[in-house]
Amino acid sequence: MKNKFFNTPKLKFLYSLLALEMIFFTLYRLLFLSYFYREITPGTASLIGQALGLGLRFDLRLSMILLVPAILIINLPFKTTTKMLLNNILYTLLFAVTTSLYITDAGYFAYLKSRVNATIIQFLKTPAISFEMVRESYPWPAFLLMIIFITAASFWIMKVWVTPKLEAWHSGNKKEKAFGLTFFILFFSLGIYGSFKRYPLRWSEAFASPNPFTSNLGLNPILYIADTYSFRKSDFEEEKVHQAYPLVSQFLGVDKEGNQYDEKKLNFLRSFTANPEKLKQKPNVVVIIMESMGYYKTGLGGSAVNPTPNLDKLAKESLLFRKFYTPTVATARSVFAAVTSLPDISKVETGTRNPFVVNQHTNVGELLGYDKYYFLGGSANWGNIRGVLSYNIPELHIYEEGSYKSPKVDVWGISDLNLFKEAHEVLNQRDVNKPFFALLQSSGFHRPYTIPSDSDDFKSLSSKEINENEIRDYGFESLEEYNAMRLQDYSLGKFFEMAKKEKWYENTIFLVFGDHSLPHNNAKNVQDWERNLSNGFHVPLLIHSPKYIKPGEELKIASEMDVMPTIAGLTGISYKTRSFGRDLFNPKFDTYRAAFSYNWYAPFHVTLIDKDFYFEYIPYNGQGRLVKHSDLQPKEDVKDQFPDKYKEMQMLTNGLYESAKYLLHHNQHMY
Repeated sequence: MKNKFFNTPKLKFLYSLLALEMIFFTLYRLLFLSYFYREITPGTASLIGQALGLGLRFDLRLSMILLVPAILIINLPFKTTTKMLLNNILYTLLFAVTTSLYITDAGYFAYLKSRVNATIIQFLKTPAISFEMVRESYPWPAFLLMIIFITAASFWIMKVWVTPKLEAWHSGNKKEKAFGLTFFILFFSLGIYGSFKRYPLRWSEAFASPNPFTSNLGLNPILYIADTYSFRKSDFEEEKVHQAYPLVSQFLGVDKEGNQYDEKKLNFLRSFTANPEKLKQKPNVVVIIMESMGYYKTGLGGSAVNPTPNLDKLAKESLLFRKFYTPTVATARSVFAAVTSLPDISKVETGTRNPFVVNQHTNVGELLGYDKYYFLGGSANWGNIRGVLSYNIPELHIYEEGSYKSPKVDVWGISDLNLFKEAHEVLNQRDVNKPFFALLQSSGFHRPYTIPSDSDDFKSLSSKEINENEIRDYGFESLEEYNAMRLQDYSLGKFFEMAKKEKWYENTIFLVFGDHSLPHNNAKNVQDWERNLSNGFHVPLLIHSPKYIKPGEELKIASEMDVMPTIAGLTGISYKTRSFGRDLFNPKFDTYRAAFSYNWYAPFHVTLIDKDFYFEYIPYNGQGRLVKHSDLQPKEDVKDQFPDKYKEMQMLTNGLYESAKYLLHHNQHMY
């Protein structure tokens, strides 16, 4: 059987080289663990094991990548002895370089408690100073001797054990050789991909644990340098943040009379004391993020084609925030904003994909004594969202594709209806003596707009039952899209129908909102002035809790970034924040409320809306407009009529924009 896999000299050589690489990289990882054993915290043995297993997958990927030069060399039209010599020289040098990087990584971690990443490139700009720091801080002669020894050892192993395989005796017939080659190609591809799941292995999987050391232990430093390369330059300008600090800190409520206000240190920290009465109640919290549920798409927003009867009915039993805005379009960015209370201001890759901003404070992490759940029909590797959630929310239970009994229906995993059913079942099986926080994220209202057969008594409407021109008048592109939104709404209704029968319902606070909107498609229920806004930002927010929240309508301006501080306030916990979020029920902030948003795609622009005005600005060319939306018939641009208001909103908007870029890198969790 062995010959079927190793039946040619080339395959024997490649497998031998792969084994040598894996031995070296595994040894380095174990040395890293043993050297930094003091970083291990009690009770993390299982996390250490998981990190080592994950590290093995990263090491295999690196090993496979490093096999590529060998694959090219052994297929060159040279003599076997020449190929052996080239491989001996090349891989001796590669082992020397990788050993140097691993040693650098250990020193980097000892200094900064972080694995080496692409920011180390900046030290090459001042090599003399950097070398002097290394010389004075580390036993560099010992490191140099270690590199020399490992280099010599790797050359000897390559020459004596690995490359001689190229001269091995041929074995196996053509069929066996074809089998061996096919298996190698599949194994090579799997090693690069790193996963049996739909999404490939990503750096964020290492941050599935909130424990910093185990997260770092799982990383491969060389791959991590590559993963962080595109994020190596921070795009915030600290001088601009200093200039904006007085205005932004006033808006956020930084205590100017106390010891929190500090322009020199750029302190945005605010602390809020506990509410003893609310703490006694220990209410559960359920946050439901509905995919693409734009305000204008719903019956609440004036759609006359009845796309959301269940949402509309629930709104009558809830407190409805009619002027609630997400910071931007795109689900990953929206979830990031909801959890961290900061706008994901990244222009190219989302913040969830940036290893340098994975560490974020969230008020969910301050819900001590709460069981915490996250439910998604697909994979949490989508958008690298797993890292942001798991790393920043201690003891979070993630339910995703593969966790459910229900079948996968399309690229987005199980249907929304089955997602809500399975989440309901999990919440019923929890420890009833503990309060819980649950985040449910729907995803079915996406192309291909699948309507699965197991959708209970839901029925899609045909063109005979609904006028297609009419649904287009209200912004729907097709009958398929319209029915998909109806199914999402039906699923929401089913969840509340089930929840209302449970004992935990009475003591639960539900928050339901859209992650973003969709292009308005000239919908007749969207005013001209708000077409840009409704294109992505305007969604409804419902807070439902008959025991704690009186039903009604609220017209104050609210932002998705306000969600977590509002939850903290409703549960009565003491909490801290540096972010943009402000408790929607704290009268301290009612003097001036405004929602900041931005378009991350071209033309990049930032916006701010308050109770009377909407401001829109393109930073790179200085073009902006001001709309007084509180007028019955808002004009396109009134900046010349209200120059002071235009300047006021411009300063605050730009200040929030610059501060957001800074805070993404300075909002580490505080629990």
